[in-house]
Amino acid sequence: MLRLLLAPLAVLAASSALAQTPDGERAAMSEAAVLERLAPLQESEGPLKMARAALTECEVGCLTPTEAVVMAFAAGEGGQRRGRFLLDVRGGGRSITGALDRLFFINSQVDYAEFGTLTIAFEEDVLQALLRRARVCGGGEIVDGAIQVKGCRQKGIAGVNMFTMMQRLKDRRIVVDGDVRLQWIDSASGLRPRKSNKRGEYELGYYQPWIWVYDADQIAFVYEDED
Repeated sequence: MLRLLLAPLAVLAASSALAQTPDGERAAMSEAAVLERLAPLQESEGPLKMARAALTECEVGCLTPTEAVVMAFAAGEGGQRRGRFLLDVRGGGRSITGALDRLFFINSQVDYAEFGTLTIAFEEDVLQALLRRARVCGGGEIVDGAIQVKGCRQKGIAGVNMFTMMQRLKDRRIVVDGDVRLQWIDSASGLRPRKSNKRGEYELGYYQPWIWVYDADQIAFVYEDED
């Protein structure tokens, strides 16, 4: 029987979230308002919620992308919450400008800017290690509540890029251990923030819920039983 990860979720009722108001100011948004915006995506997470009940990786509890988003906004600007997260990889890419240009991303939705999308971020060396076992390794085992990934590896991939990444990872179901937090994304389609950046500029943008992966063994691939 699945034991849900209730401890992090229990704090949400007493927490507030940050959101963009029409005039661009960041203001408190209630949990109810966050959940209202997430409602369409929550309805689509039925298969994930059913699957986690049977997954060894989720015996200690897994959170879906929308549950992770609620946690991130509850933690607020500058905060983070630790957990184990279950998602299907629907999109991904690489930032080519700005401070994030060394990072690769995979997302729980095709449109990374859609509210409710959970983003997994990592640098190229972590992606290399992840892709080396994306085809042949089974799911991880749980040892003392931590994911222990089976140690099989392939040869490295020369010239890894976002196309190689998506060939290997798109539509894969994964479990991720890490801290979810809000990452400010500069975007011309966003709104004016309350605070200026380090250069004193008010760049347009929005918050994106992130889990930053520093080690490929934070991620386990979910494999269906073949017997």
